[in-house]
Amino acid sequence: MKRIEQATALVARIQRALTSAEAGQDQSIERLARLAQTLTKGRRDAGLAATVGQPAFDALARAMNAQIEAQRAITDLHNALAEVKSRTAYRSVRMAGLPKVEEDTPRNGQVTGHLRIIERSA
Repeated sequence: MKRIEQATALVARIQRALTSAEAGQDQSIERLARLAQTLTKGRRDAGLAATVGQPAFDALARAMNAQIEAQRAITDLHNALAEVKSRTAYRSVRMAGLPKVEEDTPRNGQVTGHLRIIERSA
């Protein structure tokens, strides 16, 4: 196997693993959000006061925050891998996947665009 073919195969394996990890993060956040909704509705349906079960909600908030921090770390990982790619012979390997959009991407928490609320039916 030629060196460029080996590099392309390696980059493809890393990209698949990274994409899978990102999907797992998204899925975890969705599941925690669904749990929050279920707990809130369950407490209301049971006729319980808002103070009942607050420690459970506090723990859920910590779990959600941990997942969001992990998602932020995945973004940092993207940047670190891009740096490795740009400084090595792998810079010439084209990455497959979604087409790149030619617009600035917010970095380091700087939001430059408008946020939209996306509603999804359950």
